[in-house]
Amino acid sequence: MKIVTASLNYTAPLELYKVEKPFYSNVPAPDGRQSNQVAWKYHDVKFHDIRDTLGNFTLDRNGFEVFQYGNKAEDESWKFDADSWIQGSYYPVIESVLKAKFGQETYVKIFDHTVRRRRDIHQLEAAREFIRATRQPSYSAHCDQTFLSGENRVKLHMGSRAADLLKERCRIINVWRPLFGPLKDCPLTFCDWETVDVERDYLPADLLFPHYIGEQYLVTQHPDHRWYFLSDQQTNEFTLLKCWDSKADVARCVAHTSFVNPDTPAGARLRESVEFRCLVFG
Repeated sequence: MKIVTASLNYTAPLELYKVEKPFYSNVPAPDGRQSNQVAWKYHDVKFHDIRDTLGNFTLDRNGFEVFQYGNKAEDESWKFDADSWIQGSYYPVIESVLKAKFGQETYVKIFDHTVRRRRDIHQLEAAREFIRATRQPSYSAHCDQTFLSGENRVKLHMGSRAADLLKERCRIINVWRPLFGPLKDCPLTFCDWETVDVERDYLPADLLFPHYIGEQYLVTQHPDHRWYFLSDQQTNEFTLLKCWDSKADVARCVAHTSFVNPDTPAGARLRESVEFRCLVFG
């Protein structure tokens, strides 16, 4: 297995977090602060390329899995400019991916998606407005949901059905793929659940929205962590990330982020990707 050495951002282990919960606010805060989160960059982190060992990793053991579906396309970036097209034409594709993975009887509810297009901050001034308006890759290790917020997501999105659905197994799966392939720039990386201690490494943090207060896990560094990525990812290779599982004896929420791969060829096209956040029942 090929190993790449690079940097990774973790949440700083501040004394502050013993008396004040980490938060990020998408609404104006009374004291003017948008966030109290601080990240530290750790160097010489090893990232293991799973290209030749895809079958060795599963959602329930490791918290991530690469699932191949359909035919690869060279460039689909142009299709993902309009949310209306994504919701009307591509949500059904993601549902098909998850049903192919978990079974046709599986019920899937996609509740969110994000398109990310990486841009170089040193580009021309004329491009800066576009850069500000475009979601960039995440560069700090995190988990999208906590054990509490996963259950709350079911209640938020499933309404009157939530109580019955929560009696059975519920999962939140993120489905991630590049908009063109092969992707060489700024790959997604994920930390093996088997190398994580939730009590030691995960720090609950509030996410404040106008209509909802969510919660995610920030991640603090530990030398036991083992990070993986997929090199040269194609458009028909879907990375599945377990973000929450109501089942207690499996991988429940995988830490992930992006990293700058030092082996990226000069002039490689900057990353463009899309991710879908999905409730999966059954």
